[in-house]
Amino acid sequence: MLLGYLRLELRRTVRDSGFLIMSLIAPVALYLLFSHLGGGPSSHDEQVRNMAGMAGFGALGAVMNSLGGVSEDKRAGWLRQLRLTPLPPVTVVLGRAITSMTLALPPVLAVTLLGGLVNGVHLSAAEWAGTVGVLWVGIAPISMLAIGCGYLLDGAKAQSMGLVSYLLLSVVGGLLIDVKNFPHWLGQVSGWTPINRYKQLVSDLALGHALSTTALAILLVWSVALAVFAAFGYRRGTTA
Repeated sequence: MLLGYLRLELRRTVRDSGFLIMSLIAPVALYLLFSHLGGGPSSHDEQVRNMAGMAGFGALGAVMNSLGGVSEDKRAGWLRQLRLTPLPPVTVVLGRAITSMTLALPPVLAVTLLGGLVNGVHLSAAEWAGTVGVLWVGIAPISMLAIGCGYLLDGAKAQSMGLVSYLLLSVVGGLLIDVKNFPHWLGQVSGWTPINRYKQLVSDLALGHALSTTALAILLVWSVALAVFAAFGYRRGTTA
């Protein structure tokens, strides 16, 4: 049942070619620009963190852009139709989350491919596979945030929320600017965000470092909290 619903959601989403193009252009262009600006990163570790940040930026943009589509589904009555089917709410929420996560794969693959082929990032096959895997799975809590907001907000409000969240999480989470350049207080705030810990786990894995249990715990707590938020949004969205 979940696979059938997932295929349906993916077919509906990939018809929006503009969405796919925009979710690719921004991270690829910024990655090429930032990685060569001022001579680019000076060490391999910085190159890896820069690649992780821009791939994460692309994944974040893809899932946050899906917020508008979820809101549009509610306006068009799609959620009410789903409520009439035998699909349990958890299947609907999970299917929608996996759909938006799937849309994060193109920018993740494009940036990591450029990292290896153009910018000379050298990783083993296992490290590349792990890096791409964590970039994809680790964006799950943000996907839940996007669909929860989409179920609760209408039209322009949903679009605005998606854009503000995208920019705020990108900056405060340290995807566009390394956290070491933040003032102390902002660095402390950043450490509690799911995006900051997401980038940390990706970078640590790619660099062969042990994964931080603190980062894993914070990301897990955010995942549970935002999954509950998405389920709440679905219930409110179908009864509004």
